[in-house]
Order: sequence, then structure tokens, then C-alpha cells
Amino acid sequence: MRYDIVMVTYNSERWLAGCVRALAAAVYDPAQLHLIFSDNGSTDGTLAALGRLREEFSDFGKITLIENKRNLGFGTACNRGAAAGDAPLIFFLNLDTEIFPDLFTRIDEGEAAHPEAGGFECRQLPWETGHHIDPVTMETSWASGAALVVRRPVFEAVGGFDEHLFMYCEDVDLSWRIRAAGYPLYYLPRAAVTHYSYENGQPKLGEYAGSFLGNLLLRYKFGGLRTILQGHQMYLGALRHPLHFDGVRRVLARNYLRHFLTLWPFLFWRFSHRAAYRAGVARFAGGFSADRGLAEFVPPPADPPLVSVILRTCGRPETLRRTLQSLRHQTYRHFELIVSEDGPPTAQKMIEEEFSDLPIRYLNDGALHGRAANGNRGLAAADGTLCNFLDDDDFFYPDHLELMVGLLCAHPEADLVLGSAMAMFVAPDGTVTGLEPMIFDRIDRFTMCQKCRIPIQTVLFRRSLFEQYGGLIEGLDAHEDWGMWLRYLEHARRITPHQPDLRRITSIFVQPADQAQAAQRMTLYRENDRAFFENDSLRFDVSLADMRRYYDDMIADLRCLEERGELHDFLEQQSHRGASGSNT
Repeated sequence: MRYDIVMVTYNSERWLAGCVRALAAAVYDPAQLHLIFSDNGSTDGTLAALGRLREEFSDFGKITLIENKRNLGFGTACNRGAAAGDAPLIFFLNLDTEIFPDLFTRIDEGEAAHPEAGGFECRQLPWETGHHIDPVTMETSWASGAALVVRRPVFEAVGGFDEHLFMYCEDVDLSWRIRAAGYPLYYLPRAAVTHYSYENGQPKLGEYAGSFLGNLLLRYKFGGLRTILQGHQMYLGALRHPLHFDGVRRVLARNYLRHFLTLWPFLFWRFSHRAAYRAGVARFAGGFSADRGLAEFVPPPADPPLVSVILRTCGRPETLRRTLQSLRHQTYRHFELIVSEDGPPTAQKMIEEEFSDLPIRYLNDGALHGRAANGNRGLAAADGTLCNFLDDDDFFYPDHLELMVGLLCAHPEADLVLGSAMAMFVAPDGTVTGLEPMIFDRIDRFTMCQKCRIPIQTVLFRRSLFEQYGGLIEGLDAHEDWGMWLRYLEHARRITPHQPDLRRITSIFVQPADQAQAAQRMTLYRENDRAFFENDSLRFDVSLADMRRYYDDMIADLRCLEERGELHDFLEQQSHRGASGSNT
């Protein structure tokens, strides 16, 4: 497959050699790669360096240099670069990146698997982007322009990047218009680049301020009046309580005042593109997507440990199928799946016929053992030194096992890693109605004795904990994992004493959106409350110092919220959750 690789340069001399040498080292025919540099008026040695690289790397199909006389912005420069080529695939690549050698092979695989796609987003390491992706299909609502592949006919049909967006959020805008035209976007977890943009996982001032401005302008373009007003409220809130950058309020205020002069092309876009504006896939819904957060990628060791994923199921092969499909996307490949089915072997045929590519061991004896005993049976059969539960209606994001294993291997003294989850609310017809991050600020014995704060799929633990302290609490139809986590927290060595170890969300916890189903689930939990709280094996001593530490931290958090002007909204939210009886 031929690629036009479009790279925008602007005083980018320091990044050029590394980026081009990585492209030259790709395990791919270089004659199929057309490198297009669209320079935005660089004043350093960028142009001279490009001349030297053109002579050094003559194996590429072609190297083209476009000299723009001034800084036209990212989107405009990309459009000029794309117009200089004719390859069926356009690869927009930031200069501060180095591709993995197999990148183009992985993109070819994605392109062949999804001929209906409008484009593909590549994985960026070591700080991967944080937006939500569909764990089964790998569809994404928007794709980062730092490593973005777009089919040329689609790019030309939607008009390319919006040149009214100088920088930041132009990739979101392009993504929405591609999807509005009927072309899905897919994330490719195994097509990776190293992106040096984040040196410590924090945005720079320009990106921070530019993202707020871009967000507001896109609300004019795609949103209704309420959405636009919410955007102003969010922007002014950031102006009052911004992140700590030198001169940040001055930059935010200047951008805010200037946006009144530039908003008109966005506000009136919908009138000339009524069909695209009304397309449901492009409708702005209060944000770009649910945010998973950031975490620095820590690669697992060269000799990676085997992870046993214990997948409990009971007579739900259609539900199980989606979860198994999601596991095909794991970037960490040294794992086994222990599918433990309670009751009749309803999923056996489906597993044998459809999932021979996954390392599955299927356990079933036809008898009903109960949720806890079924899970313990899977634990007992595990060969891995590390274990992770996953119920048949929940999901891992592609990087779940890799991030969890890398973190635990970086702390060999620890016994477990506590992660974070995304609550996905699903209607009876399978429609996802909402996504809500579940990141607990505190997880210790004191808080865990009040309420379970650990979704079962968010913990990677050493199998030795099961061997020493047992597994799920048998005899319970709910809370069976709560008791196990309390035992492990009593005895296990932790990385972070009172907080989750990984705040980036790496798994999905499915919950019913239907109120009747949610109430039925809560009733089941309440029916097991007495048996759980009266279990003599689950008695733990919480010291006065533990309680005092919790109290002091809570007061500090409330004061912080008060200083930021967010205390009232926080208390309102907690009151609403308490009234709804949420168990999350």
C-alpha cells in the first residue's frame, strides 16, 4: 500500500533526524513511502536539515518539501501537504515521533480488516492519549492528529482540516466530520509510535490554553445553545482556577476575547452543512469523549510473567462473546484465559468454533457451584504467577494487562496493583447511554470496611495471595469479591498505601442504565449484606491513627474544593448519588 506521510515542520530541526531515520528503519518497502514536509516558515536550521536528509535517504519513493512563507497553522499546513501527494492513504505524523518498525504492516492489517473505515489512529507511547474507545470494535469518536491515517477519498470528500482552527482540536473536528459522512474511525493498538510531546505527562501552556479555545469553538460549530453556554461556563471556570503555568490567565483571557472575532465561520458552518450537522455521530454531547487519564508506559520485562485472566460466566454465550472479542486487542500477549462456566456448558461450542486464536482453557462440569466457587475454581486452575478477574460482561481496554504488569514488575516487592475503571451504562437493547470514570481517591482498609471501592477486574495480584489467604467468599451471591479484597489489603504489600496505583482507566465495569434493572441489582446486594457483615472471618482492626489520617485528608480535600469554587457542585453530586443508591 502506498502512503503519503505528511509532516508539518516549524523550527523542528531537533526532531527531524530521529523521525526520518525511524521511518527509514521500517520493515516496509521504502518505495511505497512518500515523505511530504510542509514547513510553516521555520527560522532555525530546519530547511537545511531537510536538504541533507533528502540526500541521505534516497530509498524513499519521494521526498517533497513545501515552503510556506509564514506559520499557517497545523491544519492548513496539513492540507497543503496532502494536496502534494496522490497515495490512497495519507499518514499525518508529528515530527516529535519515532515509529515502531512494524507500524505500516500493522496499519495495512487494520486497513484490510476495515475497508469501511475513514481513518485509523495509531498508539502513542509512552503517554498514550486518554479518550475512550469501544473495547470490542476499537471504534473511536475522534482520533489524534499526531499519528493519524486517513483514506484520501474520504479526506478530500469532507474538505480536509478546517483551516479556521489554527492549532488544537482540528483533529477532533476532522474526526467528527468523517464520522458524520458515514465513515467510522478505528484505533490500532499494535500500530505504535513513540511520541515525545509529553516529557512528564503534563500538557504545555500552549496546548492547555489552545484546547480550551478549540473546545469552545467546536461547540459553536456542532452544539446547540445550551452546549455553547456550558462551554463558556467551563472556559470561565478555567480562567478563575487554571493549572499553574506562568502567565496562564493572560493567555486564556486573550484567547477568550479574540474568539469573539473568529467564531462566525464556526457558528454559520451548520447552515451550509445541515446534513453533517444533524448526523448523530457528529453531534457534540458535552465533551470530546470520556477521559481515561494518562499514565506513563512502563514496559514489562524481557521475560514477561504469565498472567491468568479468570473469566467467570454462566449461561450467557452472547455476552461472553463480546468480552472474548475485546481480549483479542490486548497489547500484552503473555496471558492465558481461564473461562470458568457455571452450570451447563452453553458457551463451549462457541468458544471452540470462534476463539481458537485465544489461549483459552475452558472449565465446566455441568454443575452449579455459585459465583464465588466458580471463580475460585478458575483461580485454582491458573498457571500464571499473576492473576486478574474479568466477568463476562466487563471489558479490558487494550493496554490493561501491559500497564498493570509493567507497574507490578517495576515494584517486585509488591503483591498487587490497584487500577481504575470506567462505568459503562448500558440499556436493555445494548445501547451505551453513558460513561463515567470510577477513580477512587482513597482505597484502604478503613474506606473498604464502609463500601467496596474495588471493581473486580481492576486488580492484578500475585497468585500466592490466593494460596495463602483464600479467594472469593463462597456462599454469597454478591459481595464475594469484597471480602477477598479486604483479606488481601490486610496482608498484601502495596505500591501506594492509601490510593489506587494506576489512575489511568484501563478497564470497563458495565452497569444497567435501566432503573428497574439497577434496583434489582441493588436488592441482590442488600440481601447479602447481613451474611457479609456477620462473617467472622471478615473482622479487621482499624486503628485510631488510620481514622485520623482519613479525616485529615478528607478535610484537606474539602478545603481544596472550596478554594477552587467547586465545593457546592461536589456536595450536590454526592447528595444525588446517595439518593439514587449507587453502589459504585
